[in-house]
Amino acid sequence: MLPTSRNFKTNLLSSFYTIKQFLPGMLKLNRGSIITISSVLSSIGPAQLSDYAASKAALKSLHSSLTAELADQPGIKTLLVTPGQLSTPLFYGVETPSNFFAPVLEPVDVAKEIIAAIDGGLGGHISMPVYSRWIGVMEVLPASIQKFLRWASGVDRAMAGFKGRKALDQEGNETW
Repeated sequence: MLPTSRNFKTNLLSSFYTIKQFLPGMLKLNRGSIITISSVLSSIGPAQLSDYAASKAALKSLHSSLTAELADQPGIKTLLVTPGQLSTPLFYGVETPSNFFAPVLEPVDVAKEIIAAIDGGLGGHISMPVYSRWIGVMEVLPASIQKFLRWASGVDRAMAGFKGRKALDQEGNETW
């Protein structure tokens, strides 16, 4: 399977079909939570991540549409999560330009935020870390400023050392 197909099947279609399976029961009971895990990259689409960014942007669109459709179902909460880079094997080799402005997140910290929202009966949007809360502003800035910010942040150079889930075994061979 091509990486692009795998990204869309994993990131978008798995969510779509899971929602399709469970939503009828949630509607019948008028309760439940639908959590959509997108990415800050869905808003800025860095170089060398077209398929990943597009699949995460599609998830944001799915979330938005679903939230509108469920507006008259107060017992069903929708929560969009748009984290920055996570310290998982998926991001192995990605060069984060600034750990101060764009720290790498631990998955457990994101999970704690999600659980707190569910336990509190909340829907809405969780963005972590702080920069991800304002990244959408880039979309309305003039192209010249967007270009400068992309250059200054290093977002389009971050994938240069990307290895993904690949790792080296003791003999120096790549493994998955």
